[in-house]
Amino acid sequence: MGRYIDLQRLACGRVEVVLNRPDKLNALSLTLLRELTDTLNSLSDDDELRCVVLSGAGRAFSAGADLADLRQLNSSNAERFIRCLHAACLAVRDCPVPVMARIDGPCLGGALELAASCDMRAASERSTFAMPEVRLGIPSVIEAALLPRLMGWGRAAELLFTGCTLTAGEALVAGLVEAVAEEPADIVETWAGDILDAGPRAIRAQKSLMRAWERTHVDDAIEAGVEAFCHSLESEEAPRRIARAGAGRPVTGRST
Repeated sequence: MGRYIDLQRLACGRVEVVLNRPDKLNALSLTLLRELTDTLNSLSDDDELRCVVLSGAGRAFSAGADLADLRQLNSSNAERFIRCLHAACLAVRDCPVPVMARIDGPCLGGALELAASCDMRAASERSTFAMPEVRLGIPSVIEAALLPRLMGWGRAAELLFTGCTLTAGEALVAGLVEAVAEEPADIVETWAGDILDAGPRAIRAQKSLMRAWERTHVDDAIEAGVEAFCHSLESEEAPRRIARAGAGRPVTGRST
């Protein structure tokens, strides 16, 4: 797909997006971030898309922002860089289907913001997590705002104020990841299988609702859910699946 992004289309509408800069631990350069944003935005236009897996090549998910780019920053060009990182995170969040992070090795700084932007995260036992920005004299910003929702305010504060490093086990306890395994690919395969078995329209509606829940009052979110529920019955997907379930027949989305 690009110099630093490897795109792999698998069966049944599943896509693997790989950060492919292993010699630099998949450091997030401006070029990589732009390629990632373009890749995800182009995938969003694919009506056959069912789920996306985001991972890193080699021995790291990503070491975070490229230090070579950080060294070039000043007060006049800092906004361009941070908005470029935000655009990549937003492309993950706005993807109309679930995006799962498969994390192996370091997941630091901006890379942790990318992971936090995903819908679910599975990590290997050797993975590590940190937000070291304050140690560089800058605050953690943009999608770091998602961390208190995942971890709670106290744990997020500890991570952001101290720049400490969490092991995979600690990240699991903190709620930063949903699963830890020797091979996180096994966890992601299970998740992907369940998503592919679900109704494609329902999955897209659920993703849209969850994005809306992030920015709306709970009462408004509930009303949006009522509307989405009723809308789901306007297509054949829900009635057909309900009829199958009522007849004791398997309900699968892989062929629908």
